[in-house]
Amino acid sequence: MMERTTEKINKYILLIKQTDNKDQLIITVCYDYIPVAKFNNNILSERKLAAVELVEQKICNKQTAAQICGFHRNIVAKFIKIKKNLGIKALIQDNRGLKKPHKYIDNIRQTIERLLSEYENYSDRQIAQLASDELKMDVSRSAVFRIRVATSSVDEADESVFFKDRLIELSIIAETIDQEKNNQIELNFEADVSLKQKKEQLEQLAALQSSNKTEQNLIERLQKGERTPFAGSLMHYLFLQEIDCKKLFNCLPVNKGDTYQNIDILFSLFFSIANEIKSIEALKLINPKDFGCALGMDRSPDKDIIRKKLHKLSESNPSEQLIDRFARILLENCRIDDEVFFIDGHFLPYYGLNVIAKGYYTVRRLAMKGNELYFISDLNGRPLFSITESNEIDFRPIISQAADKLIGFGIKRPILTFDRGGYGIHFFSELDKKADFVTWAKYLKNSQLDRIEEDSFTACLFLNKKRYLVYEEWREVAESIQTAKKENREQPANIKLRLVVIHNIKTGKRIGIYTNNKDKSASDIAFYMLNRWGDSENLYKIFMAKFNLNYHPGYDIDELENQPLVANPDISLIKQAIKILQEEIEKLAEDQLDIQNRLDKRRDKRLTKKLSKIAKELEEKNNDINNFKEKLKTLPDKVSIVKLLKGKKMSRCDLEKKRLYDLMQYMVFHSFERLQDIFKDYYKDSRDIQTVLRMIATKAGYLKLIGDTLIVLLDQIDLLKHRLPAEQLCRQLNKLNIILNGRVKMKLYFHIAMF
Repeated sequence: MMERTTEKINKYILLIKQTDNKDQLIITVCYDYIPVAKFNNNILSERKLAAVELVEQKICNKQTAAQICGFHRNIVAKFIKIKKNLGIKALIQDNRGLKKPHKYIDNIRQTIERLLSEYENYSDRQIAQLASDELKMDVSRSAVFRIRVATSSVDEADESVFFKDRLIELSIIAETIDQEKNNQIELNFEADVSLKQKKEQLEQLAALQSSNKTEQNLIERLQKGERTPFAGSLMHYLFLQEIDCKKLFNCLPVNKGDTYQNIDILFSLFFSIANEIKSIEALKLINPKDFGCALGMDRSPDKDIIRKKLHKLSESNPSEQLIDRFARILLENCRIDDEVFFIDGHFLPYYGLNVIAKGYYTVRRLAMKGNELYFISDLNGRPLFSITESNEIDFRPIISQAADKLIGFGIKRPILTFDRGGYGIHFFSELDKKADFVTWAKYLKNSQLDRIEEDSFTACLFLNKKRYLVYEEWREVAESIQTAKKENREQPANIKLRLVVIHNIKTGKRIGIYTNNKDKSASDIAFYMLNRWGDSENLYKIFMAKFNLNYHPGYDIDELENQPLVANPDISLIKQAIKILQEEIEKLAEDQLDIQNRLDKRRDKRLTKKLSKIAKELEEKNNDINNFKEKLKTLPDKVSIVKLLKGKKMSRCDLEKKRLYDLMQYMVFHSFERLQDIFKDYYKDSRDIQTVLRMIATKAGYLKLIGDTLIVLLDQIDLLKHRLPAEQLCRQLNKLNIILNGRVKMKLYFHIAMF
């Protein structure tokens, strides 16, 4: 039997459910007829959290929250202070009770402690016997052991243990120090000779000044000195400087009068990705002043501004132009090997509400809504550009489109390597007019390959610790008449192709490769095709592991995989409230009828007053039911976890924002590759060079502006085999004269702290 009642406190309706068998009291708090909090009244931690939540959400004041949750208002104020300074964990901890051993009174403990100091080599049992004889009472061996342990660690305990009041006091002191306007970071230039010399040299130069108030504020902050968790990411300005990022983005529209321009939004995305901030939503967890230092501005844009500006920017469709520009820069700067190009697709799952084409998601082994991301990369696994399209588009037009782009970039006849999905005789004949291709030979029976004599294999290849023999021949390949008619062509297409067969020496397996290339050796063709299993496919694994390839700006797919749409939990709570109120109305109606019957028999002032009170309660509860029902009409049956700004649903059909975000991911990838090219000369272990480099480039540190140079003092690196290469990397970067090209232009000088 469950007893359920309601109680009204000011504007708040408390829905109370009590389960007899467990004696648990569950309280749901409704404000304006919407559930806002729910807690188990028998669990202290839940009551604490509910009280704090009600006040922090400005639903009620401390006194009302205390009344609802069963506390004194001063206790609620203390809870809020603990959560603010020490966090939720400290709030729910129960530190009541004695803080030291208490079984024996002081004179007995002192006797045992004296015996322990006098007879250091005695066992606990021997000390217990001596104490029993001296004190004329039974002293157990375990008691001696506990006192021995407590005595040996009392000094450390007294120094290390701080209780909540002391921690709050220290937290307030630290916060006050942080907020001091005139607080300056004093770097220890005396201990490091090279840093001291650099300081003296920079002090001879004129200090930076700006007429802009915001820029001057940034200069003054950096002149005082500032600590930031994003110090290491300033190394990426080397790559941004080499590709001339200002020129790259000069095609973006400029909005006069706006605090943040479109280039600031893209820079924010670039450095958020470089610092492993997985989504735009996660930017709410960082300090905008700290992050602003990495962007060269006083304060970085928050997540709402980024979403709003990115949405506005996507309307002008700049992604294709930017992607093409960036690809040209990579080729001009020799960041891409143009010998051969690999093209492969990656399925992007879709969880929005719009109707779009379905594709086959190989990870889940089912067909579902989504889009396809195609990477065009080089032999080293470095992406040149990407094409993102809906799933109803065939792979072959994408290959043709990629060939046209490569020709437009100045590559006269590119070599494209792709999987069986691009197979088609008519397509081969069309592609042959402008590009070379390498792909697997479909519809080639094993019996045909097995008939090739072993003596015919005239070349060999060693790749990925596997040995292959290579054979080649030219053969005429034609499609069937049925395939031609299916594509509305009267005559079947045919083409003369070069068949390259690779023979795995260990397994004996043979595989055929088709190509129209006449210049490359058979071993080169086999090498290209076998590399499709290497760096080409590993590129997706790298982007999935180190970046967030499946992320779409506006929401995180990882969060939505579990529950893209969920039932509105408020509906069930409101229905429960209505049911409870109806039960109470029925009970009050019975009481009203009983009192009325008694009044009909005999007049009584007390019964008349009681009847009036019941009538008032009935009116209030009926009014509450009507309000709940009206509110119920406005609530949706299903709610989405993530919504666009201003409550609009996210549409994945428009892929412009995804393309822009992916472009920033490619830029970060190439920036790390550029740093790795420098770092590999100093760090010889290739197995973890990327991990160590990422550790350095995401390290926190101190910033100090002296003259026109921003000193970036990265935190100490304890491990010698990592610290020495990091110091050499910094010295090499300093030789390259890197400029922080933000709102204020500053030279960058990197250094690793000594301690």
